[in-house]
Amino acid sequence: MELARRAAQAGYEVIMHNPRGGSLIKDVIQKMGANARIGTIEESAAAPIVLLFLPKDDLENIIKSLPDMSGKIVVHTSGLIFDPHLLLPGIINAMTYKITASLLPEAHVVKLFNPVEIKPRQICGTDVTKEELFFIADHSDSRNQIRTFLKKLQYVPMDISSRFHLHTNGLNLKNYINPLSVKPFKNTHN
Repeated sequence: MELARRAAQAGYEVIMHNPRGGSLIKDVIQKMGANARIGTIEESAAAPIVLLFLPKDDLENIIKSLPDMSGKIVVHTSGLIFDPHLLLPGIINAMTYKITASLLPEAHVVKLFNPVEIKPRQICGTDVTKEELFFIADHSDSRNQIRTFLKKLQYVPMDISSRFHLHTNGLNLKNYINPLSVKPFKNTHN
């Protein structure tokens, strides 16, 4: 809801759909102003950037009911990491993100993570503080569009895509190393 609120304030047209009924978000949307409204799932999915915030239990059924999402940027937003030191392991184990990406193989799925322990950053030379928002994306154009979008929403976008891929590839390399083939180092100097 915070992303939608900021997007409406930044001048974006925000069309929200709640699969459990529009009455649940009606009051929130009215407070967002003229740029926000309730729409159908088709209207919401027609946007160039689709923010997806769904409970894990509803995820698969709702994604299957979406129209063709080929080439769309789908931002998966449901994920808080409570310990910034566990950011990469938290991302790797984010099952709802993996499910979303597998159900929308032709879309460009971007994952946002909000580490709740990280404090807002003071921008040099200004009194403005901005909250960091971490994201990963495989598609370079989507990565650039999300970075621009988050900046317009007054966030500090933190692209950790390369760190994520290095971390997951590093984990996969462990499967190929045979510990018996590594010889211990012998010190020949006494």
